[in-house]
This record gives sequence, C-alpha cells and structure tokens, in this order.
Amino acid sequence: MNAVLDLVKVVYDPGAVFERLREKPSFWRPFIAICVVQLVLGVLQLPYTKAAMAAQFAQMPARAGGGAPDPSKFATIGLLFVPIGLLLLFLISAALLWVLVSVFAGDAKFATLLSVATYVGITFVLLSVAGLATLMLKGVQGITSPADLQPALGLDLLVPEAGRFTTALLKAFNPFSIWGVILTAIGIQTTHRTSKGTAYTVAAVAFVIGTLIGAGFAMLGPGAKS
Repeated sequence: MNAVLDLVKVVYDPGAVFERLREKPSFWRPFIAICVVQLVLGVLQLPYTKAAMAAQFAQMPARAGGGAPDPSKFATIGLLFVPIGLLLLFLISAALLWVLVSVFAGDAKFATLLSVATYVGITFVLLSVAGLATLMLKGVQGITSPADLQPALGLDLLVPEAGRFTTALLKAFNPFSIWGVILTAIGIQTTHRTSKGTAYTVAAVAFVIGTLIGAGFAMLGPGAKS
C-alpha cells in the first residue's frame, strides 16, 4: 500500500519517495495502480473516443463501398491494450535513462530507473485527467476528429494551426511534462547520487529524445492536423 501511496506523495515530496526507491526499487504495485486509473479514465472517455472514431470511419464508405465500421467495439477493445502500452512506455523510458545515466554518471541501475520512470508516470496520469476534463467541458458534440481527443494543454495553444510534427512537439511542452522532467531529475539525483547538473542533463536529454520520437509517430497517426 505504501508503494501506491507514494504515487501521490511523489508529486509534492519527491525526495522522500525516491530515497525509499534507492533502498528498495518498486515497480509492479505502482504500475498496476497507474493501469487501473488509466483504464478508469479510458472508460470515462469512451463516448468521446467513439465519437472521434465515428467521424473518422464516416469517410470510409465512399472509398470502400460498404457500411461504416462500428466504432464501439474498436474503442472498447483499445482499452485492453492500455497496460501493454504503459508497460512498453516505462520499459523504453527506463532503458533510455539507463543509457544516459551510464554515459553521464558511469553507474546506472536499471531496476531503480524503471521505478523512477514508473513513479514519474503519475504526471502522465494527471495530464490524462486534465485532458478528460477538457473533453467533458467541450462535450461529445464538439468531437469531430481523433485530433480532438488531445486538447491543447501546452505550447500548442499558441500555434493552433501548426502541422502534425510541430503540433506534437508543442504539445509535449505542458505543465505536466515539465514537472515530469523535474521529477525525473530529482529521482536520478537521489537514487544514483549524481550531481544536480548531471541529473537535469539526463532528464532533459531523455525528454527531448522522447518528444522527437513521439512527434515522429504523430506523423503516422490519423486525425492530426497537417
């Protein structure tokens, strides 16, 4: 239970949480807790996801010559992949941190960095909560494409008509992701006893790499503004 409660405490008292992780890394309990919350958020977001998919599928009959697919089953099935997606996200994040800490500090512990990445994942949950709240204010009738499922919460507010790649880059710079970078730096500094400069360098480089990769994938996704 303490491992789960630390998901909340890491937001306002990260030093104490990461100090405990330095002594005893923890992954599965916080990971399961994050999965449960994300699944609940996914269920609450289903009406909006279905509306976005329906708008996307509405353009298909003219090309395919048949009826539009039912978005309900696709949206529901998508929830089953939430734990898999989160697991891959945390593993990739931990691997990237492990490489960077090894380069900049010389000694990296993968299990510990996996724990750090998982606890920092709470900022992603908070971003999801903020996104869902924005969708609820907009209403289902305001969903006209999959792009509407990712409301502007970052620098993309300043350039609403940017292209896919630029929009994805700007979206990454929001209060939650910035706090995630700070938490990552604190986690590295605390668990690996690095200097503050080294910790923030690793966290910043990891963020930039992750943002560029995410923006690249956004170019392949449907519904993004071009």
